[in-house]
This record gives sequence, C-alpha cells and structure tokens, in this order.
Amino acid sequence: MLSTRATLGAGLKALLLSSCLAGGAFYSPVFAEERAARTPMILSRLPAPSSEGYKALRALAGEATGQALEMTKSEMWSVPTGNVEALEKAAAGLGVEVMLLDESWNHPLKPMSSGMAMTEQQTSMMHDAMRSKAAMGMSMGALPDPKVLEYALTKGMDDPAGDPAAATLVIQISETQSITVRRTHVGRTADGYSWHGTVEGTDEPVSFMWWPAGRLTGQVTYLGHVYVVKHMGGALHGVVEMTPKAMPPEHAPMDSKAMKRMNMSSDPLVKEGDADMLRAHTRTKGRQDGQELQNQQDAPLRVDPGRKLGRGPVTAPPRGDATGAAGGDGKIEIALIVAYTRAAARHYTDIEKDLIELAVADTNQSFRASGITSVEVKLVHAYQTGYREKGSHFEHVFAFADKGDGKMDAVHRLRDKYKADVALLIVDDGNGCGLAAGVAPEADRAFAVVHHECAAVSYSLAHEIGHIIGARHDIGLDDSKNPFPFGHGFVHGKEWRTMMSYEESCGKCPRLPIWSSPGVRVKGVAAGDELANNARVISENAARVAQFR
Repeated sequence: MLSTRATLGAGLKALLLSSCLAGGAFYSPVFAEERAARTPMILSRLPAPSSEGYKALRALAGEATGQALEMTKSEMWSVPTGNVEALEKAAAGLGVEVMLLDESWNHPLKPMSSGMAMTEQQTSMMHDAMRSKAAMGMSMGALPDPKVLEYALTKGMDDPAGDPAAATLVIQISETQSITVRRTHVGRTADGYSWHGTVEGTDEPVSFMWWPAGRLTGQVTYLGHVYVVKHMGGALHGVVEMTPKAMPPEHAPMDSKAMKRMNMSSDPLVKEGDADMLRAHTRTKGRQDGQELQNQQDAPLRVDPGRKLGRGPVTAPPRGDATGAAGGDGKIEIALIVAYTRAAARHYTDIEKDLIELAVADTNQSFRASGITSVEVKLVHAYQTGYREKGSHFEHVFAFADKGDGKMDAVHRLRDKYKADVALLIVDDGNGCGLAAGVAPEADRAFAVVHHECAAVSYSLAHEIGHIIGARHDIGLDDSKNPFPFGHGFVHGKEWRTMMSYEESCGKCPRLPIWSSPGVRVKGVAAGDELANNARVISENAARVAQFR
C-alpha cells in the first residue's frame, strides 16, 4: 500500500534554511490553480511548525495542500509532483519520514496474505467467532499504517465545503468482494475516532471505531447481512459475515405451559420489554408460577394503560426543555455505566473498546440520524464483574438492580461514584437479546441486561436504553398507551423497522438504526405516525433520565 522513502544528503539543512520562504496559507481551503499533477504523501516526525526546518519543507513543497493528523502526530501533504524529489531529500536530512500514498490509501483492510501465520490466540478468536449461530463466513485482513488510516477516516472532516469524494472508503467484506461506503459523520473520541456512513447504492448503515495503536472495530450492513469487523489480536482483524435472521429474539418467548396456567392468551414476553410489573406479579402469584416465570428469558410485564410508574406518573418536560440536564455544550447527557461478565469478555480481545464503545457510538448516531440532536449517551465507566451467569435475563437484570442481595452490589457504589444515570450489564446468554428492568422506570430501576452479540449488531444496547427513557415496541405487538400513546416503534410493511420494533411484525425485515418519527424519512417514506414517535419520547424524556444521578 505504501512506500517509505528517505535519502540522506550532506549539507542539506543549510540548503533548506537558505531556501526557506516566509508566509503561505498551507491549510487554506482555497488554493491557486494547480500547475502540475500532485503526489499525496504523509510526513511524520516533523519539526515544530514554528521551526526553520518546517518552514523550509513547506517552501520546497510549493503550493501544497494538506491536513494535520492529530492522533498520529503527522501531516498529509499533496505536493506538486515536480517538487517531490527535492522535498524527500530535504525531509531525510531532518529525520522526517515521508510515505507516498497509492490508489489504495482509503482501503481500511487488506486481505491477509496466504503465508501469514496466526498465533494461538488469533486462531482461538477466529474459531470462537464462527461458533455463533448467526455467523456465515469469515475473512481475515490487516490494517494499513495508522497514519494512512487516520487520513482515510478523517480526510476533509474539518473542511466546511465538504468535498464528497473525500469521505469514501472501500471496504473488503470478503476475499472476493469490496464495497464503497460514504461518510455521514466522524467524531473524535478520547483516544481515536468514531466513523459512521452508508453503503453506496443501498444506503445501509456502516459504523467504525478506530484507535491509532492499531485497532479497528465496527460493522457494515450490506444486502441484509452484517459484516462485523473484529480485532483478533496484533494487526489481524476478522470480517465476520452474519445474518440477523439467526440472531437471538429481542425478548425470548414465555413457556406455553406457564402461559396456560396463568390464563394468558398472548405472550407478554414477546409483546413488551418491561420486567418490573412481571416481577411484582411473581411475588403475588405464588411460588410455583413465580419460579416458572423467573426461569424464562427476557420476561417483560403486561402494563395496564392507566398504570402509574414507580411512585408517580411520568411527566415529560415541555418539548425541547433540557433544564438542569444539559452539559456544557447544551446536550442532555445520559451517563451510562456498563458491567460485563467474564463469560462475555472472553469473546473479545478488549470488550470495552471492541463492543461497548461501538454500541454507545451507534446509539448516539441513531439519535443524530433521527433528528434527536440534543441527546447523547456518555459512557462514564465500564468494568468486569465477578457475577457468574445463572438463570435467565429476568434473573440477571434483578441480580444487577437489587441492593443487598450479594450479587453485583458494587454497581450501586460505582453508579454513585461516576454519577451514572443508567446501568447496563453485558452477558453471554443468547436465549434473548436483552431486557430492561422497566419502561420509563424510576431511578432505582434504570437497569438493563444485554447479550453481547446483540449489543451492537442488533442495536440492543440502544433498544434497552430506549425502554428506560420510555419508548415501547411497535403497536402491532404492544398496544399499551402507557406512558405515552405516541411512544411506539414503526414498521414499514415487510421492508424495514425502526429501533424499538420487532422482526415478527414484518417477517424478519431488517432493523434500521433510527427511532420512529413522522419527521424522519427512509427513501421518501415517513418512519412514524401519530402513534409511532419514539424520537419525541427520547427528546422529551431524556432530561428526566439524565437527572437520575
């Protein structure tokens, strides 16, 4: 992909200093008409911009355009080709590394060469990824030099003019197929970048997280399949092809015998994602029925339309009112703490980066894509818990939420320490994707559990946070008007569904990372109506949740 060229020359520094020219708007977005072809290159180990050596290099570069690369402490320069040789010689004399870019500069993954050996850990990670019921195939690749990848991800990100050609990547999703994706958003994280875009031709979602130490994670949805980019250790990365249709159900169904004993004509576990009322029911129904319900996976409650939540009804602030909940930039920040079990962590080289940070970034991108510009989820702490998974998601979520039961009690102290509004537990339990302890619960029930494989691929981390804020499933499954009659997900025929909707409502159609709203359009079709406006639920109720701590 790259060539590294450096040639030493005697007396070069004197030549540079004597030829230094003052001034020049190197990073100006407007440049003089190019007189010759240009050569793109990345320079690293540069002297300080105020130094004579740096100014001399700029002079030799001629009318060079460029971009600073913050994370890798380097710069991309586009230099008139006739100036390249002199610039390279000058750079070598100053100890500056010059890397020339070829046409594959915007390819984040290169297929692994046939002779490349894999470590025992990498082989183990590969086999583990393919054990998933949803996995269909896998290819291996390696990342380019971090400086090149930073440029590929961020080219033109600060240019207000926004050159469309600057924001594309070519992704190798298999050994024989590549696709082009176009950037819609890129943002700096504490130690890297989050990148979101869409596939050219299909508009399906793409998301990446990147760290300059040599780690990329993310997923590309293409023709209904999800290609998960997974770090395998060292420079090696896998691209795992997965079919969402083989993923666990959002909330697993209740046992039919238990339904019959409780005189239930419809399955409350599939219809609703709220566990609090079901738990109350298990306490009053008797030990036999209660124990049978607690052995079910992802067991939500049946909510009566007139029920008041917690100690009182949920009251939404006026639309757009973020009083008392906004951060310094005016955003409403919902602080999130995430615990994960050892069983879940073993599927990743670093579960915090490879899964948790990605799922949080996807949640925030789903808000932006839905016009929810004032709300953001902020990960304030993540840690491994010693909890050994036993039982169902129903049991996991209350082992996590309950105080004084000797199971994961540390979360309550840590939640206070980090002022986390919402707490979420990542488990390795694939009978279902997730479960919230309540729909629009009070602060002491703002807890949820999510199966690791669903957290990002199925957007289940976002889905469960949606329940805690007050969003409900699509009205075809859940017709409850509590806490908001307009608070349902949306399904468009058999083609697609929004964040809170179920695949059963549309014949296993794909879930889009957007929240239902009549103001959001998908290829010209409104993604909501008067009963399906989860975006409004999020916008109006995020401030309430952001005040839990």
